[in-house]
Amino acid sequence: MSGLTLGGLKVLDVGDRASTAWCGRLLADYGADVIGFEALPHPIRLEAPLDDDGNSIAARYLLASRAIATDGLEALIATADIILTSALEEDTHAPQRLLNRNPNALVVAITAYGQNGDYAARPGNDLTASAAGGWAFVNGLQDREPLKCSGLGASYQAGTFAFGTLLAALIEQLGSNGPGQIIDISEREVLVSTSAPAPLRYQYSGYVYTRQSGIDMNEGPVPVKDGWFALTISRPIFWIKAMHLLGLPDLAEDRELQQSGIRRKYKDRFVDRVGAAMKKWNRMDLFTALGEQHVIAGPVLTMDELAENPQLLAREFFRFDRNGLKWPGPFARMTRTPWRTPESPGTRQTFEPNKKPMVEPVRAIPKAKAAGRKGPLAGFRGLVLTQAWAGTYATELLALLGADIIQLETRGRLDSWRGTYQNPIPKNLQSLPTAKHAWNCSPLYNAVNLNKRCITLDLSDADGILLFRELVAHADFVAENFSPRVMGSLGIDYDRLREIKPDIILASLSAYGAVGPWAHVPGIGGTIEPSSGMSALLGYQGAHPMNSGQMYPDPVAGLCGYSAILLALLHRDRTGEGQYIDLSMQEANFTFIGDAWLEYALTGNVRGPRGNSHPNHAPHGIYPTAGDDEWIAIAVNSDAMWQQLASALELDAGRFATAVSRKENEQELDTLIAAASRGQNRDQLVKRLSTLGVIVAPVLSPGEIAADETLKARGHLQHVVHPEAGSAFQSTLAAKFSHSRLPEVKPAPLQGQHSLEVFRELLQMSEDEYRSLCERELSGTGPSSRASVASQA
Repeated sequence: MSGLTLGGLKVLDVGDRASTAWCGRLLADYGADVIGFEALPHPIRLEAPLDDDGNSIAARYLLASRAIATDGLEALIATADIILTSALEEDTHAPQRLLNRNPNALVVAITAYGQNGDYAARPGNDLTASAAGGWAFVNGLQDREPLKCSGLGASYQAGTFAFGTLLAALIEQLGSNGPGQIIDISEREVLVSTSAPAPLRYQYSGYVYTRQSGIDMNEGPVPVKDGWFALTISRPIFWIKAMHLLGLPDLAEDRELQQSGIRRKYKDRFVDRVGAAMKKWNRMDLFTALGEQHVIAGPVLTMDELAENPQLLAREFFRFDRNGLKWPGPFARMTRTPWRTPESPGTRQTFEPNKKPMVEPVRAIPKAKAAGRKGPLAGFRGLVLTQAWAGTYATELLALLGADIIQLETRGRLDSWRGTYQNPIPKNLQSLPTAKHAWNCSPLYNAVNLNKRCITLDLSDADGILLFRELVAHADFVAENFSPRVMGSLGIDYDRLREIKPDIILASLSAYGAVGPWAHVPGIGGTIEPSSGMSALLGYQGAHPMNSGQMYPDPVAGLCGYSAILLALLHRDRTGEGQYIDLSMQEANFTFIGDAWLEYALTGNVRGPRGNSHPNHAPHGIYPTAGDDEWIAIAVNSDAMWQQLASALELDAGRFATAVSRKENEQELDTLIAAASRGQNRDQLVKRLSTLGVIVAPVLSPGEIAADETLKARGHLQHVVHPEAGSAFQSTLAAKFSHSRLPEVKPAPLQGQHSLEVFRELLQMSEDEYRSLCERELSGTGPSSRASVASQA
C-alpha cells in the first residue's frame, strides 16, 4: 500500500462550497487521489484577494493537491470511493442520485442546513452559519453589531468535521465490507455543536454569554507598548503571580479579585491600573516573563510576525512546495501518518490508474460490533485524561459515534469545567431534588462529555499508575492535554505505553505542542486565539483585534484532534501500527486561517480585521431589527438577489445595481439597510427575505438555540436527562447517516459514576477491592485530601 494513510482512496468533489473544498483538501493532504469536477468554475475561484497572476488565493489554499475535470463525470462517479457534494435532493448532484449511481460510495453532503427540515432549501454561507449557529451573538462589542467568525471559519469547521466523520464511516465500511451511504452534514449544526456550552449554560442558570463591554483584560486583548496582548486569568495563583510581576502587590493579595467568577464585579478596582501597567511592556517580554511563571497569556501576532515565530520555526511547521512557496503545515504532527505538502491543482479526467486500491484492514470486526453495539466506532475504546474543552470535545465526538470513551478524572483536583467543590448549584437547578453536587451540574462539563463513562483514579500514587497501566492494555488510544512534561514524569509517556500495548495510539493536545521553545508555556483558548493569528483577523473593519466570545480555538483544536485520532485508527487498521499524535493548538488554529497566511506569503499583505464584510460581495453584514439586541444577517452575491432585497426593503436598487457599485459604496449601503431593518420584526423579515432567495438568517442567542424547533426536528438538539441536572436539550453529533446506526445519546457522567463498573469489567476487580481504593482516596467521589497529578498540568 501507499505510505500515505489514505493512499489509493479515490475522491470526487462535485460540491461548490468552501466546506466541501476544505474536506477534499484534507483528504488529499493524507494521500487520497482527489478530483474536483468543475463544469463551471468553483465559486471560490472568484473570491478576492488575488495573486499576481489574477488567481484567487483562497482557492489556491482550499483547492490545492487536486486534479480538475470538466467532463467524464459518469465514469468518475462510478469509480469513486468517496463523493463530496453540496447539493439538495432535487439537484443533479443530489446525494441519493449519486449513491444510486455508485452504491458502494460514501457520499458526503455538506449544505447550509442539511438535506431535510424547514430550512433545507434556504441558501446560506459563512455569515449566516455564524448567525444561526450561535457564534455571532457572542462575538464583538455590546454597543455594536455582532461579528461572524473571521474569514471562512464556518467552512473550515464544517469541512474538518466532515473529514473526521468520513474517516469514521470509512473505518466501519472497511472493517465490515459494508455498503456505501449518505452522510448528511449541516454547516449550521456544526457551529451549534462547537458552541454547545452556551445554550446548556442558559438552560441551567439563565446566563447569556454577551459581547464585550469594551477593551479590558477581562474580555480580550488590551494594548501594550508595541501591540496587543491577552492576559486571560482563571486560577487564583495566576492572578497573584501576574499582579506581582506587574508591580501591583495590593491587587495580588485582594482575595475577591483572585476569584475569576466574581472579578468582573470589581472592575473599577483593577482594570485601569492593570491596563496602565501592561502598557509599559513589550508583548514578547511580557509573554516570556509570564511564561516563566507558568501564567497563561498570549501576544496578538500578525501574519508577518508568525512567519518568524520561534515556536513554529522550531517545530518546522511551515512546509515548502516545489516552487518554494511556504505553506502552513498539518493540524497535528503524527509519527506514522505522513502529511503531503500541497501542490497546485492539475487537470485530469480520470483517477490515476496506477494507484493501489484500498487494502483489507488487518483488524478483525470488533466483538462489540458483532454483538450489536451501535455506531461506526463500536468496539474501539479510548482512555481519556483530557480536561476542559478541546480534548473532551474531540473525544465526545468519538463517543457519539459509538466508541467506548472512559474519562479518567481525579478527586484531588476537579476537571476545571466541573468547577470547584465550593461552586453553588446553577440557579435554574436549585429546586431540583436530584441536583446535589455542583460538580455534577456544570453546564460546561455536561455539554462536552456526552456518551462517556467516568472513572476516578489518582495518578500521583504508584498504585494509581499501576491500575492506569492495566487499563491501557484494554484501550485503542489514550488522549491527554497535560503540559508535555507530565506524562513522562509519571512514567506513562508514549514509549512506556507502547511497552504495555505496542499498537497503542497516544494523542497529546497542548497549547504549543510537545517540543519547541514554547512547549512548556501553558495556554487556553483565550491565549491561543491571539498567538495563532486569529485575534488579528477578528474585529470591526479597520479596528483593533479581538477575541471571540467563547474561546473559539478550543473547539477548533477539538475538531482537529477528533480527525487526528480517526486518522491514526484508520492507519492502525491498515498497518497494525499505533502512533503518537502531537497536536499544538496554535498550529491547529493556524490551519483555519491559512488563506490569510497565503495572502501574506504571496503578496506581502498583512490582513487585519474586516468585520462582517466579504472581499467581493455587498451587502454582507449584520443589521439591527426591532427587538432588544435582535439582529439579522443579510448577504447578497448576485445582482438578481440584490434586486429582491432592495424591493423587500424599499431601497433604490438602481444606484447599487452592480456588484462593483455595491462594493465601492458598501458603508453607505450598510447604513441604508440598517435604517430599513431597524424597525422590523426580525423573524418575519428573515422569513420574507428567505422566501425571495436572499441569503439571510437571524442572529440567535444561546437561549434561542436551545429552543430552536428546526434543530430538534432534525434530531440535532436532543432531549437529554441527566441524573442530577435533569432535562435539557443538548447539541449532539452534527451528522446523519443513511446506513450506520448511531448509539443512543446518554448524558455526561457523574464524577466517578462508572469506576466500579469499568474496574470490574476490564480488571476483574471485586467490590471489596474497589472499596479499599475509595478508602485510600485513590478512587471514589467527592472532595479528597490527596494532592492530584492535575496540579502538575
